[in-house]
Amino acid sequence: MAEEKIRLAIIGGSGLCYQDVFPVVRRVKPLTRFGYPSGEISICEVPGWDNSTRKAAFLPRHDVDHSLAPHAVPYRANIAALQSLGVRQIIATCIAGSLRRKIHPTDLVVPDQLVNLTWGRDQHQDGPPIHLPFAEPYCPTLRMVMCCRARTMKVRVHNGGTVVVIQGPRFSSRAESRWFSKQGWSIVNMTQYPECYYARESGICYATLAMITDYDVGVSRVKRELQAGSLFADVLKIFHLNVQTLKLLLRNIVPSVSDENCGCTTPFPSEYYKYAMGEQGGNE
Repeated sequence: MAEEKIRLAIIGGSGLCYQDVFPVVRRVKPLTRFGYPSGEISICEVPGWDNSTRKAAFLPRHDVDHSLAPHAVPYRANIAALQSLGVRQIIATCIAGSLRRKIHPTDLVVPDQLVNLTWGRDQHQDGPPIHLPFAEPYCPTLRMVMCCRARTMKVRVHNGGTVVVIQGPRFSSRAESRWFSKQGWSIVNMTQYPECYYARESGICYATLAMITDYDVGVSRVKRELQAGSLFADVLKIFHLNVQTLKLLLRNIVPSVSDENCGCTTPFPSEYYKYAMGEQGGNE
């Protein structure tokens, strides 16, 4: 009997390195052509969209002990490992800083755009180059489900927004933060790229739940460096509150997600991809 395909995956960010939301059936750590993923993948029993029970995969982005800094995460191996299990939809979680005064700490942002300011994370391409469309980085269907469920739970959610992805692990300088804000970008994060793109490259629907811990350093006049004692304690308190909110959100979002890819990752006909992969003749 063929092994059951796992269609849905959750990538847990900071604060969600350990999976205790759904019952775990088994754990796997597949070796991919890009190496091993960040950590063991928990295969969990989750509610299905039709009130049945199904399996979903949970992958800790930073490993279970949060030992991997943002720039050291094996993003390609993570996506390849999930793809090998049959995953077609990914719900990701992350924490972020606000670049807009209207986006408050403890708010939820479901971004629809990103700006990449990282480097050295996508140098090891496998095979010939492929030019994939990335105008809309995030799956609109998953985003809609996330926003609807969040509003049902009375969570303050911002539908859309641009996340600027910085290299990390350091935070922004005040000048950098002010520049980000002046561009009209919404939140700042360290892990959305290239994770989001590799999901697109693999034909997997992808969207993220970004919980806001604080205002970035260039936004709030009272913000100081994290070492400022009481400020750090306040941020940590919000961080733990966000984690609990994310867990409740996942319990409500997962049953509303179908098993099928919505098609947002394949806007061009299959012939385009064959040509891009060199499967058709021609010298152009």
